[in-house]
Amino acid sequence: MKWSAILAHQGEVARERTLPGILAGLPEAERDEIISTESFTRLTPGPVAGEPHRLLA
Repeated sequence: MKWSAILAHQGEVARERTLPGILAGLPEAERDEIISTESFTRLTPGPVAGEPHRLLA
């Protein structure tokens, strides 16, 4: 699904120096391994024990 979304931006895929272009030049197994890994960085501290949870708007 993620690769299909990337391919929807053919202008970026066609350019060799963009990430979609670089991914398009890789063997399928390597590309799949790269796009199957995600990481996130929390910008705010997590919930504190005993405090009610709230959603940030």
